[in-house]
Formats: sequence, C-alpha cells, structure tokens
Amino acid sequence: MPSRPRGPRQKRRFKDDVYAAAARIPAALANRHRLELLDLLSQRSRTVQDVAAEAGITVANASQHLRVLADCGLVTVERRGTFAFYRVAGPVVYRLLVALRAVAESVDSRIAEVERAYFGLRDPGIPDFATARDLLADARTMVLDARPREEFDTAHLPGAISAPLEELRSGQVTLPRSKRYLVYCRGPYCVFADEAVALLRERGLDATRLALGPAEWVAAGGEVARVG
Repeated sequence: MPSRPRGPRQKRRFKDDVYAAAARIPAALANRHRLELLDLLSQRSRTVQDVAAEAGITVANASQHLRVLADCGLVTVERRGTFAFYRVAGPVVYRLLVALRAVAESVDSRIAEVERAYFGLRDPGIPDFATARDLLADARTMVLDARPREEFDTAHLPGAISAPLEELRSGQVTLPRSKRYLVYCRGPYCVFADEAVALLRERGLDATRLALGPAEWVAAGGEVARVG
C-alpha cells in the first residue's frame, strides 16, 4: 500500500533527523585520540586502562572517548567480572577506518609529509590486498606477524606465525633462509613491521613489509584466523 503524501514540514523533519543521526559518526571520529583508540581496538578487545596506557592519555580521558565511540555504536562493551572490555563493532568499522584513511591521504598532503619526516625514504612494501593474497599462495612465502602475541591470538592473516619484534631481536623465532618473508603489524602507520624487516635484512633474509594489518585484510574481503 503506497504511503500517503507528506507535507513540506514532514519532509524537512525527515531529512533533518536522518542527517543528524548520520552526523554522529563523523562527529565521533573528529578527534585524533578516538581515531587511535579505534585503531587499537581493531587489533583486539581492551580495557580502558590498556588503551589509555598505549595511547599515552589518562584513564579518565580514555574512558570519555570510549563512551563517545560506544554511544554511536562504533565500539561494543563486554563485561568480564569487574572489568569492561571494548572492541570494534565489526568489519563495517574496519572498512570505515580504511576509507577514512584513504580519503585523508588523498586530500591532505600533511600525512605524507609526516610519514617522510619520521621514516625518511620508507619502503612502500606490499600495499594492496590482491598482490598480498597472490604472494601468500606461494609456498616459498612465510608470513610473520610482528604484533604482540595477544593481538595475534585474537586474529591473524592465514598461515601467519607469531613473531613479535622483541622475540625476533632475541632470536627466539627460528627462520629458515630458504623462505621469502612478508612481515605485517597493525597497518600502514604501525612501525613494528618496518623494524622487523630491517632486522631480518641485516641477517641476510629476504623480507618485505606488508602494509596491511588484519583490519585492512578483513576490510578488503579477506578471512582471518584465530588461536583456539
């Protein structure tokens, strides 16, 4: 049954309500700390104390930011005893973060300038999903996850082995010289993989950075594996 005609005021109210609701998302993202917290939560679920320490902000500040993200549905909260664990609310948020980063990089040259100032001439590595997927299908390729082990256990790329940076430095991870290594961490702005690749190359191994983390992998349509 067709809906009855609406008057101009009703149409205006509809548009106002729709765009007001949609605007909550960019409003929640319009803060550098909240963007970093979302990036951290895309790796694994965390407590407010955990993300505060990692992001270098106070627990009270982190709690306020997480509340904003939760109120608009970008993160979910799970209670475990006396602790609250926050996590990203699914692959749609991964896609949002990837799209936001792509738009920002395409319209604002300051991001590239900041990267150059920090890294110098950074090796671009493997930046896209299709190339990485093809390389992963090659039996000669071994994939290393340079993130902390807790993040690896939450989700990692298919076939990857856990190789946290500190364990690589101390020689706890045994790597055959016959392999070609793809090393990834939390995504394109994470430095763990750059440091791991430099270390492996110093040891005479064929190593390349994969500029995608599990969040980018899922956003591109890939599957991830979990421990347990």
